[in-house]
Amino acid sequence: MNKYELMPTKDNLKKTLFEDKLSRNKYLIYFYKLLSVQNESSTIALDGRWGSGKTFFVRQSEMIVNACNPQSSMEEDLKNTILTKLGLLDNKQDFENCMIAVYYDAWINDNDTEPIFSLIYEITKQICVDFSVSENNIARSAASILSIISGYNFSEILKILESENPYEVFQSQKNIETDIQSFLVDLLSERGNRLIVFIDELDRCKPSFAVHLLEQLKHYISDERITFVFSVNLEQLQHTIKHYYGEGFDSCRYLDRFFDFRISIPSTSKDGFYDDLGIYSQHYIGRIIKNIVNLFNFELREISKFYYQVKVSVLKPMINPSLIGAQTATGRGRYFILMYIVPLLIGLKIANITEFDNFISGKDSKPLVDLIMMDESQTLLESFLNSNECLEVQSGSTLIDTNTLINRVYDAIFINQYTYSYSVKVGKYEFYKDSKVFAIDTASMMSTFVDYT
Repeated sequence: MNKYELMPTKDNLKKTLFEDKLSRNKYLIYFYKLLSVQNESSTIALDGRWGSGKTFFVRQSEMIVNACNPQSSMEEDLKNTILTKLGLLDNKQDFENCMIAVYYDAWINDNDTEPIFSLIYEITKQICVDFSVSENNIARSAASILSIISGYNFSEILKILESENPYEVFQSQKNIETDIQSFLVDLLSERGNRLIVFIDELDRCKPSFAVHLLEQLKHYISDERITFVFSVNLEQLQHTIKHYYGEGFDSCRYLDRFFDFRISIPSTSKDGFYDDLGIYSQHYIGRIIKNIVNLFNFELREISKFYYQVKVSVLKPMINPSLIGAQTATGRGRYFILMYIVPLLIGLKIANITEFDNFISGKDSKPLVDLIMMDESQTLLESFLNSNECLEVQSGSTLIDTNTLINRVYDAIFINQYTYSYSVKVGKYEFYKDSKVFAIDTASMMSTFVDYT
C-alpha cells in the first residue's frame, strides 16, 4: 500500500513549487521580500501546527534565496526556472546585495551536546567549502573551527572529511567564539552579504537541546548580516521550554528574547491538495471526507493520513454498493456505517483519542451530530424517520427534532445492548448488535470490505 504523505525531497520541492497546487507561491515571494529587507541581525519565528507544511515552505524559501544568488552552487537551469516561475528574474541579485541560505534540521541533530558545532558543520557542508584550496579564506576559517573542535590540524581534517561519518569526529566543548565569527565574516565576504539560516523542527527536540541551541546562537552568533528563521509550533516550543525550566516559567517572555518577529505559516488551498490526492466531489464519500477535514481542522499531513486510511477502508463498497446489498434495510445500515461512521472514527482517532474513546463507548454523540448537520442532507434526515414522524409541522404526524433523530442512529450502533431484540430499525435503516464491532474493525482496516491493494 502506498502512503500519500508528500516528503520534502528535492523533486517534490520543485514539483510543488512549479505547480503551485497549494497556492503558496505568492506567500513565498512575500517572505523572500521580507528576508531581503533585513538590514541587521534578526530572528523570525515561522509558526504553524505540526503537519501544516512548514518544512516545505522553508525548504522552498531556501531554494528561492539561493536561486537569486549568483554565487550559490545551484544549477543555472534550475535557478532560471525558479525565478521565471515566480516572476523574480528582476530580483536576481548582484554579488554586493545577494543572500545565501542554508537549512538545518535540529531534530536530526538533537543527540549532540553542543548544538552550535553541528550547525557550523551543516553550514560548512552546504555552502560547499573547498578544503583542497589552502589559500581559500572560508576553507581556512572552517578548518580553524573544525581543528579546535577535533584537535586535528588542517591536513588531518581533509582525511577526516573523507571518512564515513566525519561529523562524529568533530566533537569538543572548547570555546570557539572568535573562530566562528571569523568563519562567518569570511563566508559573507565571498558568498553574499547576508546569511539566512533556516532552523527546522526545534519544537520536536529534547528540551535541553532546544534551550542550548537558542542560547548558543544568542551567545556565539550576533553578526548583523545573519537572519535566523525558526519554523516551529510556538505552542509546543513553549511547552518544551517549560519542561526544561519548570511549569511556573514564563516561556512566552523567554522566547521574546530570541524572536524579533512571530509570523504564521500561510494558509493553503486545500482544493489543489485534494485533487493531488484524488479526493473528488463527484462521489459522495469525497464530500464526507472534506467535511470531516473541516470538522477537525486537519493540517496537510493529517489530511494525507486520514484520506489514506479512509480510501483503504471504505472506498471499494462506496463505489460498488451492491457489495453490501444496499437495497435492503440491513445493507443500508451497513452503507451508512461505511459512509459516515467509519470515516468519522478514523478522523476522531487522528484528532483526539479521548473523544474517540468517548464516542465509541456511547458517551458522546456530538461528533456524529456535527458531521450530519454539516452535510445538510434533508434526504438523509428524512430517511431516519418512522412513517408517522416529520421534521416540519404536519397534520397527523409527530414532530421530531434533528438531534433526537441522529441520536437514535448513534444509540442503535453504540449504546443499544440488543437484550430483547436481534436488530433495531431506524427509518429505512437496520442495525445489529455487531454494528459497533463492524464499524471499529473496518476503521482499523480489518474487514472484508478493506481494499489492501
